[in-house]
Amino acid sequence: MREAEHLAIETIELTKVYDCHTVIKPLNLKVPCGGVFGLLGPNGAGKTTLMKVMAGLGKPSSGKLFLFGEDATGDRSPALKRRVGLIPQENNLDREFTVEETLKVYGMLFGVENLAARVEETILRFQLQDMRKKTVRSLSGGMMRRVLIARSLMPDPELILLDEPTVGLDPDVRAVIWDIIDDLRTAGKTLIFTTHYMEEAERLCDAIAIFRAGEIVLSDTKENLQRRIGCDAQDLENLFIRLARGEGV
Repeated sequence: MREAEHLAIETIELTKVYDCHTVIKPLNLKVPCGGVFGLLGPNGAGKTTLMKVMAGLGKPSSGKLFLFGEDATGDRSPALKRRVGLIPQENNLDREFTVEETLKVYGMLFGVENLAARVEETILRFQLQDMRKKTVRSLSGGMMRRVLIARSLMPDPELILLDEPTVGLDPDVRAVIWDIIDDLRTAGKTLIFTTHYMEEAERLCDAIAIFRAGEIVLSDTKENLQRRIGCDAQDLENLFIRLARGEGV
């Protein structure tokens, strides 16, 4: 184990290359345990690729990745896999399953103990009582997103990766997702999420990194950013636009 016991994520010169194209340039990143870390950047910056590497859906081309101090560069132990949950941008729920079946099957795949009780707890937590016997295909987009998050949290992961969790959702549904994120932070979880919504980043994040063309161009706590550029989402959005264009700050 590394010094990194208190770090949820540490990357050392991590890269990812697809077809001779470097999607992630040598990346050195440390994310402490607890709190919400926002990863901002334009489309094509490499955010989703980085999230998939962190989740274990792809291996780095070079460099090292540590999760909770354990080397996660290659194959991961079942115990480490259970400590990480990914909520993807795309809806990959099985549309023929009911909500209850979705939770049960995912729990079985991850060896969740006391599965029946955990399913009931999750249904209550996410207010899915009236939906439990409905098929996924019959749900609204916002409700599908809620089920997607509920499914990912079945193993009670310590590190939760959310890739554009509120994209395309109505404001009232986004507010529900924000409440879930707040609850997870209060419970001591570590959350990393990507977003294009500057007010969302300002509202939720403890620290923010701006990602452009496969590399982090700015990373700091929200408080330090606020002291540097102001204290509202509009200032953060202006900063994001300048950095996304390759301009200085």
